[in-house]
Amino acid sequence: MSVEICGLSEDNVDDALAVCTPEKMRDIPSYNEGLKVRREWLLQLYRTVGPCCKITYTENVPVGMIQYTPLHHIPYFPTKRKDILYVHCIYVKKDLREKGIGSKLLQAVIDEMKKPNPLFKTEPCRVIVTTARERVGFKQPSYFVLKSFSRTADNIDVGLAYWLFETKPKQGLDIPVSGPIQVVEQGVRIFSSPACQYRTFWSEKIRKFVDEVKPNTKVDEVNLWTQPEEPLRRRVTSPVTYVNGMPIPLLDPDKFWETIRTKLLA
Repeated sequence: MSVEICGLSEDNVDDALAVCTPEKMRDIPSYNEGLKVRREWLLQLYRTVGPCCKITYTENVPVGMIQYTPLHHIPYFPTKRKDILYVHCIYVKKDLREKGIGSKLLQAVIDEMKKPNPLFKTEPCRVIVTTARERVGFKQPSYFVLKSFSRTADNIDVGLAYWLFETKPKQGLDIPVSGPIQVVEQGVRIFSSPACQYRTFWSEKIRKFVDEVKPNTKVDEVNLWTQPEEPLRRRVTSPVTYVNGMPIPLLDPDKFWETIRTKLLA
């Protein structure tokens, strides 16, 4: 199968969105709102940082994509290093998996990061990292381990690393170990990322569930990218939902909803 890999541009941004849009989601308003949020985020990154996404095509149809950002451009990761690339996600359409498309996408990024490129203007990229956090609908950590990423002792959300020019060094990545910490507050606060188009869809589900369990509960949403002050204070480095001050990650769906219910009614 012949494939073509292209960097993100203003002309193909909708192809990046189409890769991970199932047909069954296309008529859901909250999902479509999430598409708009991610589209705006990708374009803003493209205009201010550079092309932070690659798209794979077969016969001119988008079938895979990988999305990434220099770590020092992610506002909720406190770091002084400017030589780390963070991979948000890699996705290939289900009917074309296990055909090497994801491997080609990842290798294209690795090859590009080994050369001078506009994403790293002051220092060369030395390491590529991604999250080691497993959560519902996101089983990619095991994939990156198969691709020679090794586990680090740093924050779990930069818990897998691939060193471009050296074996694993002794020093860490200068990323504080993750929380998220518990706080004193009432109500629900959803920390979400514009990097995923399911963001608004999940937030709407959480709001409806909270209203069914305990009507009139205050529900706020915090954008990790545009409102980083509170995530930094709570050591939040990935999407999480707080209920009455307790962080509840989205790991097992049944446990997630039951934990929200229990905490609301406590």
